[in-house]
Amino acid sequence: MKNTAKSWLAILMGVIIAIADIVWVYQSWPVPVWIAEGAIILVADVIWVYLDYSLMRGGKR
Repeated sequence: MKNTAKSWLAILMGVIIAIADIVWVYQSWPVPVWIAEGAIILVADVIWVYLDYSLMRGGKR
């Protein structure tokens, strides 16, 4: 279960970081890039901390 959670976490973080990088590269988008980038990183950090805390407690929610 732990390995599955870690694999899922790695995939999820990879996808979120890829999206953040794409948003960062295409700065000509109408949405201010710092708002989009900040929101994506904030969500990623919250998910990362929550899942890391869950894994530290033995994977129990």
